[in-house]
Amino acid sequence: MLSAPAVQQWAGRLYAHTASWIPFAHRRGYRQRLRTRILALWARTPWPEDHIYLRQVTQREHAELRGLLRPRGAGAPPLSVLLEGAAGVGKTTLATKLVLHWAEGVLFRGRFSYVFYLSGHWLAELGSTSLAGLLALDWPDSQVPLEEFRAHPERLLFVIDGAEELTLGSDGSAGRPGADWYQELPAASILVRLLKKELVPEATLLVTAGPPGGRALRRLLLSPRCVSIPGFTEGDRREYLRRFLGDPDKAEAAWRRMRESETLIGSCAAPLACWAVCAGLKRELAGSPASALGAPTPTSLYARLFCSLLAGAELGLRAGSSAGQWRAFCSLAAEGLWLAAFTFAGDALERRRLEAPFIDGLLRLQILRRVSDCEHCVTFAHRSFQAFFGALFYVLWGTRGSLGGVPRHQEMRRWLSDAFADANAYWRQMVRFFFGLLGTELARQLEEALGCQMSPGVAHEVLDWAEELERCGAISAHFDFLWLFQCLHETQDEDLARRVLNHLPEADLDIQGCEHLRASSFCLQHCQKLRKLRLSVSGQVLEKKWTSDEGTPEKRVADSQMHQWEDICSVFCSGNLSELDLSNSKLSMASVMGLCLKLGNPRCRLQKLIWKSVSPVEALRELGIVLRGNQRLTHLDLSSNSLDAAVCTGVFRMLRHSACSLKCLWLESCGLSAEVCHQLFTELSRNSSLSFLSLADNDLSHVELERLREPPGTTACALKELSLEKGNLSAAACEGLASLLASTPRLTRLCLGLNPLGDEGARLLCGPLTRPECVLQRLELWCCQLGAPSCRHLSDALLRSRSLTHLNLRRNNLGDGGAKLLCAALGHADCALQSLNLSHCSLTVAGCWALAHALKRNGRLKILDVGNNAVQDGGVKELCGVLRSPSCVLQTLGLEKCSLTAACCRPLSSVLGSSKSLENLNLLGNDLGPDGVNRLWTPLRKSTCKLRKLGLGKDLCSVVSADLEKLHEKGCFLRVTSQWDFNDPEERWWW
Repeated sequence: MLSAPAVQQWAGRLYAHTASWIPFAHRRGYRQRLRTRILALWARTPWPEDHIYLRQVTQREHAELRGLLRPRGAGAPPLSVLLEGAAGVGKTTLATKLVLHWAEGVLFRGRFSYVFYLSGHWLAELGSTSLAGLLALDWPDSQVPLEEFRAHPERLLFVIDGAEELTLGSDGSAGRPGADWYQELPAASILVRLLKKELVPEATLLVTAGPPGGRALRRLLLSPRCVSIPGFTEGDRREYLRRFLGDPDKAEAAWRRMRESETLIGSCAAPLACWAVCAGLKRELAGSPASALGAPTPTSLYARLFCSLLAGAELGLRAGSSAGQWRAFCSLAAEGLWLAAFTFAGDALERRRLEAPFIDGLLRLQILRRVSDCEHCVTFAHRSFQAFFGALFYVLWGTRGSLGGVPRHQEMRRWLSDAFADANAYWRQMVRFFFGLLGTELARQLEEALGCQMSPGVAHEVLDWAEELERCGAISAHFDFLWLFQCLHETQDEDLARRVLNHLPEADLDIQGCEHLRASSFCLQHCQKLRKLRLSVSGQVLEKKWTSDEGTPEKRVADSQMHQWEDICSVFCSGNLSELDLSNSKLSMASVMGLCLKLGNPRCRLQKLIWKSVSPVEALRELGIVLRGNQRLTHLDLSSNSLDAAVCTGVFRMLRHSACSLKCLWLESCGLSAEVCHQLFTELSRNSSLSFLSLADNDLSHVELERLREPPGTTACALKELSLEKGNLSAAACEGLASLLASTPRLTRLCLGLNPLGDEGARLLCGPLTRPECVLQRLELWCCQLGAPSCRHLSDALLRSRSLTHLNLRRNNLGDGGAKLLCAALGHADCALQSLNLSHCSLTVAGCWALAHALKRNGRLKILDVGNNAVQDGGVKELCGVLRSPSCVLQTLGLEKCSLTAACCRPLSSVLGSSKSLENLNLLGNDLGPDGVNRLWTPLRKSTCKLRKLGLGKDLCSVVSADLEKLHEKGCFLRVTSQWDFNDPEERWWW
């Protein structure tokens, strides 16, 4: 018989054994349930019968999955991983494999006690719940071990798949770590708190999302590790095509055709999209040999695929009676793209009156598929399928829009404009398919396959949209010209391209591959009214040196690309193109020769040519030959090219030609040697047209600048504007500059910014400024290491010069002492200065007092910038005292980042109510507060206020937005901006 202590000991061991066994039983049951769930998800995701499975699970894949959740170092916050990638590339597959392998005990056995799989779509349909309730939904019984979860949260992994399916805001919560697991909230709010680590801060997160949703998730997740899922590699895509077609020769020929379309190759990163493209290619090759076909287009391949699928489908999908069903189905696809909805529940199908047999037929064709975790929901097998049928909606016969309220043609115009200004991948796919479906042959095939009539007036609606863009000036800096060209190329309709592009005034193209080159070739030859073109060729598309023999596929590709380049260059001879920018282009000498041939054509009317950072640099020799004797070219920018003496000889010779009309020449960042500069100066002495020259960002420390002056007995040099910014010029160079100023009577503008001139340099420069023959009007001395002593010499120059009207001393340590010295001249009635920039000059209230005192006697200064100084409210009060004077003519006042508060708004408000001249006031970067801005706003409501532009921070702009709208309704022209710009181009950097 056991003693009492023995019984207690035995009972304790039994309890301990039972306590350790219960969690194990929990985990085993949960693992089994989770495994069953994941396998069921996969079973409900069918693939086409002829789909090729390239790889199975391997040890390498296990290593990749382990690496995905590799722990951070000691002391680092718990891991949050964001898996990003295009639709269909395998994010969900990777996430569910990880969950399955954990459930099977293969991965993370010792790291995670529990892994929870949360589907975004499932959460979106869930409604309100709590975190505890959420976890209980997937538990095999009612005994959810929540206390175990909470006791060891670091052993929990949440896999959140498709988080973009929910609308995720900030949740507005200032949640605390370890918040209530039992609080009832909308599922989206619970997800946000999980992502922000407010509910289970110690847990590990693995989140998947497509590109649009990924941007929002990065803002919610704490220090996420972002991992891009690329999908099929190029080798995978090539292997898939080879195995799909079966015939290696056919596959190789088809691959070469596919390589001509980077978009097509890119889309094949997603396995199902790869199947769709290969299936379309297979059907296309069945009708014609590969050698007789051009580069395939995504629209033609998808159209052939769907036509082929429907040809073998049941009659109910092809009969004329199904036309209404097809229109409703396409409308559903378009509406989904408008609303970013990719899953459709039964009520959405019923609302469109889509019948069950029709939907079942699309499921059997695998155009649609069931949503794995929603029994009554469907989605498109791939999002590109939804984009295709969404585009098809806008070419089918009908007038009603997909959203119900707006007519179809207005809806179409809106998303067309958005698609060419937005990077949304789904809009871009749809607009490309839309243009491709405008082709008459594809329309005929689809009409026959679907039993639906296409609208004959869609092309005219596109033309109306294009004309409206040009007429209203809606083509902005964000407009994607190259994408428009690719979409027009998709139509294969040259007449439509010509009519759309006929009025295009400008284009900005960055050609990075064969597809871009081909689309630009197709479209630019139809841009006969083009006036301005920026054309950058990169990606080695024209840089390759082809060495293949005649007749080889590689040689045929090279010849085709050269023909396309010639078509592009033909726009230079349209007679209308006046500006051409080829910056950052990488060309071959053969393509350069073709380009120069067109530039030398008598029909070429080019006036401005930008040739910055163009390779090979030897191309400049050919360019110099072509431009020699050109009477029309007035502006030439050769900056950022490495110009040695051999290259420059040919370029500079054009300056001596009697027919040369060049007025402006940029040679910035060219690594110019003293020899090259002296050669240039010699040629300029024989030139009577060049009035502007920039040698900025070259080491000019050893250049004899006095050689630039007019040779004795000549009056040929016409140079008026000279920029030597960032030229490594010290005080030693200023003697030559002084000589240049004294002997070049036409020079009106000189920029010496970012040169270490120092006070001695300023002294030497100011000497010739006092002479009557000096006509310099603008002098830029910003960031030149000047101090207060420089201001004594500048003040003397300002007093005696009758021409100097603009002086920029920004970013020099002048201090209040320097300001007082300048004000000695500024306060003189004879001072001609109209614009003075003293920003970043270490001024205080005392400097403002001196400026205010000088302005009382100055009737010419129109622009004053004292921004980024410790002006403070006291300094503003001093300036406002003189600004209220009727004799003050100041039009622009810069007070950006001057440590101002709401207190300065009272005197400023008084100025705004009384000043007859102040039109521009920059108050950016000051803590004025809403009260201060409201005080400023009182005089602005009056019609007598002259202010036209006010600079305020973004937060303060929102305070006055409603009042500003009312002022505009009354005809007021006031602009409130959070980014300061200039009304008058003369106020800008003058080159």
